[in-house]
Amino acid sequence: MGFLVAERLPPTYESEATLLVGPISGDGDTLQAAGQQARNYAAVATTQTIIGPTARALGMSSSAVKGKIKDVTASDVTRLLTIRVRDGNSARAARIANELGKQLIVYSKKPDPGVVTPAPKPPPTETTPPTTAGLLSFRDPAIPATDGIGPSASLIVPLAALAGLLVSLGLAAIVDGLSTVVRNEQELVTLSPVPVLGSINGRGPASADSPFVVAADPDSQAAAAYRLLAAKIELSNGDRAPRSVLVLDAPDGHSGGALAANLAGALAEGGTRVALIHQGGEQDVERLFRLSGNSGSEEKVRPGEPLRVDRITFDRFRVRHSRVTVFWPQAPFELLEPRQATELLDLVLADTDAVVLTTPPVDSSPHSLVWSSTADATILVAERDHTQREQVPAAVESLRLAGGNVIGVVLCRERAS
Repeated sequence: MGFLVAERLPPTYESEATLLVGPISGDGDTLQAAGQQARNYAAVATTQTIIGPTARALGMSSSAVKGKIKDVTASDVTRLLTIRVRDGNSARAARIANELGKQLIVYSKKPDPGVVTPAPKPPPTETTPPTTAGLLSFRDPAIPATDGIGPSASLIVPLAALAGLLVSLGLAAIVDGLSTVVRNEQELVTLSPVPVLGSINGRGPASADSPFVVAADPDSQAAAAYRLLAAKIELSNGDRAPRSVLVLDAPDGHSGGALAANLAGALAEGGTRVALIHQGGEQDVERLFRLSGNSGSEEKVRPGEPLRVDRITFDRFRVRHSRVTVFWPQAPFELLEPRQATELLDLVLADTDAVVLTTPPVDSSPHSLVWSSTADATILVAERDHTQREQVPAAVESLRLAGGNVIGVVLCRERAS
């Protein structure tokens, strides 16, 4: 914007007229007096005494002429008087400078009205030169400039950039102060009534070879974050690691499913048999694991018949090249009772070492409260720049009221895609 403004502003031209005060050469007293007069003329040049006649001669107003005078300076050494005028029209700038000089010359020849004129003296002789210390004469008249002195894009653009930066920082500070969402892990520590277990990247693996980050990109920071989270969960209960862990989102979140799946993959890395129970249904499971829905797909292996618990039936498959078995209900919206949840966990844990569960957000389904009361441990997932601050303690309190053992909160830095 600064560059565009600089390009659109009309150019400014500067003209300079130079006058000599006193003679070119003379005795010391004359030259000293001329130097003092030069300073007087520099001060008088910007008064109405000179500007008024200049304005009338040019057909301009006095204020317009005065506004175009850049400065009038006098040199103590050279006795030169310099008049600088700036205007958008180079010819007019030169005319104003020259007219000011002419009016100063006229002024220099007038007697001072406040001084009594002495009696006439005899004409000077050859040994007594006339006194010319106060007379003015043009040395270099002003000529129209061909190149403008402004506006300077090299000055305006950096200043505009600096102003933009300061305004941006100010707006960012205001927005940051008015924000009501969780912005970082440190802020989550102050908000959460339970420990913060760390932060993870919610994006899926860069490779399509495996749905688990720890397998698809084992040396990445994301894989290391999931392994660290798995270790914290296993050590959260001392010598006895929790065998069933519920992972669910804070209100309006949708990253818990991806986090739960990658957590199951991290737990299975050491040979642990892990069951992932996804409450979202078949379509959510297929989207989470990037499956086509075909039972013969190369990405999955069906180990057996669906698992039936009372009136609820769970389909299942085993992820290829992994010890993770995925379960999901055929009717995900069917009411789940605590007795059914306990029976299902007992059946699944009879054939596996650990169970990771994932449900809709805590405010979206009663299943989250049922599973939280049944699982050994519950983890709440907050999403950066999305989860509201007040939602974190409220969600933890709701889970605790349902009898859930909330062991911590995890911050998802990027929403799961």
